[in-house]
Amino acid sequence: MNIKTTLKTSVAVAALFAVAVPVAEAGNVTNSNKNTLTVSGQVSKAMLVLDDGVTTRTSVVDQSNSSGTNLRFVGTGKINESMSVAFNIEQNMSGNKIGNISNADTNSNLASANGDTGTGDTTFAERVQEISFNHKQFGKLTIGQGPTASDGTSEANLSGMAMAIYGGSPLASGQHLHVSTANNSTYSTLKVGDFMSNLDGGGRNDRLRYDTPSFAGFSLKTSSISGGGSDFAATYAGKFGGIKVQAAGGMYNPSSISATIDKTWSVSGAALHDSGINIRGHYAVEDFKATTRKNGKTWNVQLGYIAKLTAMGSTNFGVGYSKFEDHNAVNDSATLWAVGVVQNISESGTELFASYTGHSFERTNTNFDDVAAVIAGARVKF
Repeated sequence: MNIKTTLKTSVAVAALFAVAVPVAEAGNVTNSNKNTLTVSGQVSKAMLVLDDGVTTRTSVVDQSNSSGTNLRFVGTGKINESMSVAFNIEQNMSGNKIGNISNADTNSNLASANGDTGTGDTTFAERVQEISFNHKQFGKLTIGQGPTASDGTSEANLSGMAMAIYGGSPLASGQHLHVSTANNSTYSTLKVGDFMSNLDGGGRNDRLRYDTPSFAGFSLKTSSISGGGSDFAATYAGKFGGIKVQAAGGMYNPSSISATIDKTWSVSGAALHDSGINIRGHYAVEDFKATTRKNGKTWNVQLGYIAKLTAMGSTNFGVGYSKFEDHNAVNDSATLWAVGVVQNISESGTELFASYTGHSFERTNTNFDDVAAVIAGARVKF
């Protein structure tokens, strides 16, 4: 298969799809108690070309690495001049999730593998379901399912490239690895995601979370996670002259709810110059409970440029490199590099995106084939 020809075709299909989809505006609802309800969401679809070193296949997928297709209900209400209450319900239903796609299927030794179709949700899945109380002077208290305090501490980013290059995360995390010396139909049970993770804190979970008010751009936050576990984080956002800056750092402690991990630490930062030139990076460490394990480490650096080439919206370019060490086993190593572009169509809340991501792996006494992924698609927000 000519991967360049496939990419050109995929970009054209994605552009046609994005223009053809009717876009609704987010709706606002009020009722007798004066609370307001805002309905919003997004639809994300793409063509994925996945090459595992043996087989190349093309699939229609949800770009679920950046929250996929979802529907959101946000309600707000005023308690008094200093205090307000809010709720957030976010449900996800992604068809053919990109993180579940694997070329290994019933034609391989992994009869239970997901394959490249039919891996989507058949019902709505909970992403966020929370209530928060916000005081202007004392901060915000949130209870329910949602981002923990450390979620996002590996992902400071001002590049506008999330749909194409997602801050050091693998594009094809569900792809099974093929051992170079094995038969073409024989795959390892190991997947790309077993070697690669940006170690982004506690993710979303049921928790009680507290955020301080912002002081000169700085904010502190902590959460207590249902069933055990805790985390804390610090964030900063500001601008110095012509440079916009974003930074985050935190610690996630899942020791009481994880059999293998004691703690993870992560820090990230991003800068955007008024010219459009931008850079971001992160470094994260996971501390395993087993004394025989080395600490897992990951780092990423990404360079980008936000251009104004058309009246439709910004055109964002980016290239990134990531390294992962000892994540799945001692002396394991993996490398990821990616290049991509995102075209914004501001009037319709649309992003057209395309990228190439290369994944390579090293394990003592085992040679795995590289995995290459090309994606082109569209996200429409409403």
